[in-house]
Amino acid sequence: MSNVKKVKIKICGIKNTGEAAYLNDAGVDYAGFVFHEKSKRNIEISKAKEIFKELNQNIKKVAVMVSPDAAKVRKLQQAGFDILQIHGNLSEEALAEARLPVWAAVNITDRVLLEEKLKAFDKLPEELLEKVRGIVVDSAEYGSGKPFLWNEDMRWQSGIFSGRKFILAGGLNAGNVQDGIRIFSPDVVDVSSGVEECMEGYTGKSKNMIKEFTGKVKSYEQ
Repeated sequence: MSNVKKVKIKICGIKNTGEAAYLNDAGVDYAGFVFHEKSKRNIEISKAKEIFKELNQNIKKVAVMVSPDAAKVRKLQQAGFDILQIHGNLSEEALAEARLPVWAAVNITDRVLLEEKLKAFDKLPEELLEKVRGIVVDSAEYGSGKPFLWNEDMRWQSGIFSGRKFILAGGLNAGNVQDGIRIFSPDVVDVSSGVEECMEGYTGKSKNMIKEFTGKVKSYEQ
């Protein structure tokens, strides 16, 4: 097709150097590191820095946080990340401290809840809102592996999305990512549990599942 949009790929919840090698081989665009103690994908900054050394330089590093304060934002952006991804409460305090591009996440079940969540952006001062360079639309329970309610009329190019990256997350996998791209036309697709498998009691990223997922994204033309 003549009008081809390149959709970028983020693999989230990276925990070791072996997984970094999978991302390098697959040629993804973003690697996400989770800093949230309640998550099974939580990682220490020191471990993340070790993984940085193994990642291809063209893969951007994303620090994923939940309702961080200014101190946590400051600490993570000094660690060598390229992007700050914030779930939960996007406070003015955290945004004021941000010196890196911010991806703000809205966790939803359907379009009605999305519209309610987006109203929070209207309350932010313009100088802080300018720091938000991407909107992550995720399912209601972060990291659940379940998608929110997809609908054919859920196409957003205006309002808060205008001029910002639209990152589609929540329950993506190789089986549904092309439908997600067709319905939403995102700039980035964000996957975590959809490329994981359990081996010998340990759940981690699967090289084959990452390869299959990225192959589906890269072969999609719209």
